[in-house]
Amino acid sequence: MGNGTIEELFESDRPCIALLVSLCIVLFFFNLGGRDLWAPDEGEYAQISQEMLDTGDWVIPRMNDQPTAQKPPLFNWAVAIISLPLGKVTEVTARLPSALGGLAGVLATYWLGKTLYGNRRTALFSALVLATTPIYFHQARWVQVDMLLCAFVTLSLSLFYYGYTNPTVGARCNVPLLLGSFCMGLGVLTKGPMAIILPSLTIALFLALQGRIKEFLNRRLILYIVAVFVVSIPWYLASYSRGGADFTRELILKHNFQMFLETWSHKQPIYYYLWNLPWEFSPWVVFLPSAVYLLFLNGKERPQRDFLLAWAVVMFCFFSLAQAKQAKYLLPMMPALALMVGRFWEELCTPHSTFRTLNKGCLSYKRWVLIPGGVMSGCMLLVGVLGLWFVKKRYPEYLSLFVPLSSFLTLLGGSFFLGLLYGGREGHFRQRWTAFISLLVGLSLLLFYYHAFVQKELNPRNSARPFCQEAVRVVKERPLGIFGIGYHQIGPYLFYTKRRLKTFSDQGALEEFLGPEPDLPLSPPQAEKGRFRAGSPSAKGERVFCIIGDAQLAALKGASKVPVYNLLSAAVGHRRIHLISNQPG
Repeated sequence: MGNGTIEELFESDRPCIALLVSLCIVLFFFNLGGRDLWAPDEGEYAQISQEMLDTGDWVIPRMNDQPTAQKPPLFNWAVAIISLPLGKVTEVTARLPSALGGLAGVLATYWLGKTLYGNRRTALFSALVLATTPIYFHQARWVQVDMLLCAFVTLSLSLFYYGYTNPTVGARCNVPLLLGSFCMGLGVLTKGPMAIILPSLTIALFLALQGRIKEFLNRRLILYIVAVFVVSIPWYLASYSRGGADFTRELILKHNFQMFLETWSHKQPIYYYLWNLPWEFSPWVVFLPSAVYLLFLNGKERPQRDFLLAWAVVMFCFFSLAQAKQAKYLLPMMPALALMVGRFWEELCTPHSTFRTLNKGCLSYKRWVLIPGGVMSGCMLLVGVLGLWFVKKRYPEYLSLFVPLSSFLTLLGGSFFLGLLYGGREGHFRQRWTAFISLLVGLSLLLFYYHAFVQKELNPRNSARPFCQEAVRVVKERPLGIFGIGYHQIGPYLFYTKRRLKTFSDQGALEEFLGPEPDLPLSPPQAEKGRFRAGSPSAKGERVFCIIGDAQLAALKGASKVPVYNLLSAAVGHRRIHLISNQPG
């Protein structure tokens, strides 16, 4: 591709946006229903949305007919609205809000890149980097609220920077800042107060670095704050009216502030993201130090540097200080990192760029490009070889699936490094373009292969659908309970049995549900195959069923007075699940 052809590509937004939308369709939207809903969260969010359709109650989220205050309802509203034409939630409709959020985040990053640096090359490079980041790709195809939150945070910060650099937009108020406030409000309806805290801290730090924080402490600020609450407060008031103080307290205090200060799950040390981030932002992370170094060297772009660094530092520090940590929590930081790396690659591939000028001074191509590229290529080779060895040893049944993945990863690393090696010569920008495009296309193919083939093969191992369908065939319309599986883990079983399940507070409640000992003689083969004892009666002679975990089934064995029969067993993810009954057959 010659330099003239490259420049023609960036003469308008249309080809750039078309390329981004096409890539997102392939990576985020293609074959969304190709696998079932996996535990823990996918089945839960899908079931909550299904119960909204079933009950017509769009105010209080419910699962198994019980109010659940884990998250605000915007994500579930989106799933339910998309599912309305079908009358039911499906795997595709459950994942569409995340895919749409992923697309919105990529396009917002493109727009912000153009706003920050005034050229489409940086904007396109940054958006492409973001779309091919593993954690971003994963969350765009997963039934969770985090991608939607990321989209609203990215939009609110993008609108803020546009309004900051165009203060005359709007007559009495800055329209982009007002729209950004509305996006914050939508974020609050997605995952709570952090949708206000994260952008606000980022903006405050940026303004402090720019020495302009006092300029924004005026009467217009009240308008922007009101806009946030105009969007979010009505639902919180309605949920308080319907669900009471306990519901609101659990929603705001327990699942936000308590999880930040003293969590009961996902607790990790403060340095957790230091080793987690490189994996989630791979392989682009190897160029992040070079990108940050370039930001500091180029003094003409100080506002852009301060904004991106404030964004990244605030979110990394905020989530590192939180007690609860998961990889997906850093998702709102990824657009900032993608913009840094995208700017670096744009400078690297463009003639007469700042990079070319600085290369004559202290920005060495070998030190800041070739060595990181070599490290990345070496890691790809290592992961390809060791990954294949690990799969062969632990999961030999999937070996044929991972052989092409390992081979392609090794080939990609080698071809990328050769492109960088030849691109180190003066004026060889075409080779650098080739290296970037080869890496981008290779990553896209790897991600496509993963969701089109790898996840499809792993689906029987992780899906509760086959077990639930067989259980429904056995149980029919008779009573069915579930025990030994946490409340937030039962979503797939509710969704795929298409019924509400009776839950039990302890083993005694389960024994009461199983009922009295029926007057049925047991043959020796029956006794050897499935009989053990359970406790006190509730409904004499009625046949009932229960889905139960492996450990809980072991605890029941030989415990008390009624025969209990293990009718069905299956592995679902890391669990072994059983269907038991108080009568044989």
